[in-house]
Amino acid sequence: MNKVTVKIQGVEYPMVGDKPAHEMIKVANYVDQEMTKVIESNPKLSTVMAGIVTAINITDQLFECDNYSSDLAKENDELRKKIDHTDEGLKLEIKKLQLQLDSRDKEISDANSKIEELSKSLENKIKELENKEAEINNLSMSSVGSQSEVEDYKSKITDLEELLKDAEERAKIAESLSSEFQNKAYKLQLKYTELENELKYLRAMR
Repeated sequence: MNKVTVKIQGVEYPMVGDKPAHEMIKVANYVDQEMTKVIESNPKLSTVMAGIVTAINITDQLFECDNYSSDLAKENDELRKKIDHTDEGLKLEIKKLQLQLDSRDKEISDANSKIEELSKSLENKIKELENKEAEINNLSMSSVGSQSEVEDYKSKITDLEELLKDAEERAKIAESLSSEFQNKAYKLQLKYTELENELKYLRAMR
C-alpha cells in the first residue's frame, strides 16, 4: 500500500492506495480542478455542497466514458466480424482461382504432350520422305519413264516437306493450335499416302 498527502481546495488529506503515489496525486489534482470549476460557477456553495456537485459531475463523466468504451467495444466486434467474413470470402476466392489454375495447368500439360507426340510423328514422316526422295533419285537414274515425271514427283516431295516443316513450326508456337495441327497432320498423311501410291507406280515402270 502507498500513502501520500494530497491537497484539495487548500486542505490536505491523507490518501492510501495500491496505485503509485504520482497517480494518486494526479487523481487528487483532477478532483481539485473540477471542484474549483464548480465553486467558480456558484460561489455561494459550501465546501461540502461543492464536493457533492463535483462528485456528481465526475461520476457523470465516468458513465459517459463507460458508455463510450462500450460503444467502441461493440464497434470493434462488428469490425472483427466484417474482417473475418471478408477474410473467409478471400480464402474461398483464392481457392477457386487455384483450382482454375490447376485445371489450366493440366490442359496445357496435356496439350504440350500431344504436340510433342505430333512433332515426333512429323519428324518420322520427314525422315520417311527423305528416304523416298533418295529412292526416287535412284529410280530416276535407271527408269525408262519420263524425266519430267520424275521431276514432278520430286517437286511434290519438296512441297510436302515444306508443308510438314510449316506444321511443325506451328506446333511449337502455341498450344492453342493443336487442333489445327492435327488436321494439318491428317492432310499430310493423305498426301503422303498419295505420294506413296505414285511411287509404287513409278517403280512399276522399271
